[in-house]
Amino acid sequence: MPPTITLNKTFAALPQAWAKCFHPKHTDIAGKVRIWDTVNPEHILKKEYPALGREIFDLDWSPDSQKIVVAGNGSEKFGHVFTMETGTSVGEVSGHSKPLNTCSYRPARPFRIVTASEDCCIAFHEGLPFKFKRTQKCHKNFVNVARFSRNGEIILSGGADGKLFKFDGATCDELGEIGSPAHRGGIYDLCFSPDDKQVLTVSGDKTAKIFDVESGQLVQEFVMGSKDWQDMQLGCLWQGSNIITVNARGHIIYHSQETPQQPLRVIKGHMKPVTAMVLSEDKSMIFTVQPVWWDVATGQNDVFGGQGHTNEVTDMAVDGDKIVSVGKDDRVHFSSVSAKQFSGGEIVLDSQPKAVDARNGMVVVACIKHLVVLEGNRQLTSIPTKAEAASVSFHPGGSTVAVAFKDCKVRIYSLQSGALSETKELKIEKEPTVLAYSPDGAYLSVSSDRSVSLFSATDYGELSNGQPHTARVTCLSWAPDSSRFVTGSIDCRAVVWNDMLKSIVDRPAVKAHTMSYPNKIAWINNNTFVSAGQDSNVKIFTISD
Repeated sequence: MPPTITLNKTFAALPQAWAKCFHPKHTDIAGKVRIWDTVNPEHILKKEYPALGREIFDLDWSPDSQKIVVAGNGSEKFGHVFTMETGTSVGEVSGHSKPLNTCSYRPARPFRIVTASEDCCIAFHEGLPFKFKRTQKCHKNFVNVARFSRNGEIILSGGADGKLFKFDGATCDELGEIGSPAHRGGIYDLCFSPDDKQVLTVSGDKTAKIFDVESGQLVQEFVMGSKDWQDMQLGCLWQGSNIITVNARGHIIYHSQETPQQPLRVIKGHMKPVTAMVLSEDKSMIFTVQPVWWDVATGQNDVFGGQGHTNEVTDMAVDGDKIVSVGKDDRVHFSSVSAKQFSGGEIVLDSQPKAVDARNGMVVVACIKHLVVLEGNRQLTSIPTKAEAASVSFHPGGSTVAVAFKDCKVRIYSLQSGALSETKELKIEKEPTVLAYSPDGAYLSVSSDRSVSLFSATDYGELSNGQPHTARVTCLSWAPDSSRFVTGSIDCRAVVWNDMLKSIVDRPAVKAHTMSYPNKIAWINNNTFVSAGQDSNVKIFTISD
């Protein structure tokens, strides 16, 4: 897994790549700049500065990696430039009447800073220490981005008016316009080629373009869509031979100048918490909400085709080639593992579903007010419940179902000919959150608040109980060989339960989702499990015996 840095309690507004240094940094909507050390695997927080007091929209390093300039919507100022080691100011950023959208630090002497704002102007600052020198008002609308070329000789600015202007990097004298206009929609980002001869721009018109900087001529156009607003291109990077853009969906798109009509690669993920996850029966594929499929071996992924849920997906289950999902739109949807698309079938439920499980063609949906049994695309039975359900699990035999309820009860049902009948009731000390039968059918594990209990699946006597978590357990899953199970909790940890019949005090644990928590967890094999978190991440962990 690549290194991850997690610390924010507020929305991270702008992560930034860095050059010639070992300290990445990012900003948040609270106006803080955080700087980390990347040499050590712990990635300790090196510095933190309250730069503006409110939102920061952009920042840039000096070429010696010792100074940082930030731009945003501060409570007292719109920009700030300071040293990385002490946070001491090295001048002032001024010249604007409205919040700043962008800033750029000249990577060559004499040092300069350019800023751009919602007041339709770009401002030029000379230093050190930095002082306001002049403004240029070429744009007719907000200026979204302004960047120095890598050699510092040219400044380019892109605005909401779709125009792209060129300025001298040392004096900020206007040198003309590139394109007329460059885009039919607003320009949101730009990046110079490694040799500074060309520039990559991205726009709300759903295109990315490459222009020749000297002549201003269009060199290449990448058309990314025509109707869906999420095809708008919002960010870009030209790193070596890699030409990369990011769209409104959060997809990272690799482009080739040889084949502009077809991206080389599209990396897709989640922009919202991953609330549901399930694995294919052969454990080769991971399916998460939206839904998205992931190849376990390669990491390749894509979204499902067809129309799915219109609201948050709360749970998913796999039965052979069929994926069953339930959501807050009060619907059950069916999709195909092999085709990776929705089948088009859906069932409307009488109350909101909370959990689902499937086996041998039968599906049981645990709802707020009902338990529903489905077969194929049709509903067989629906019975009212005494309390709101939280979790459901099929016994491997297929004729027994366990359901956790919020009245501190676990009820065992017999499933015969599509009808459920209660056979046993287990009293749990606190409200149960999740339960699961072991694959061999010998055990039933039940979590309630911070505790986890193990029951015999024969007489449902309690075999062991433990409390390794410091907060509510959110998810639970058994290893394929039934030798262990893993639990995830709001305490951000995943705990592996090896010696299940022993009184539990300490268990092997990992911090699964730092500053967040796992919503779902599942085993890929007996030593590897995957977790899906509230932080929108899907992570794979391997444990040693």
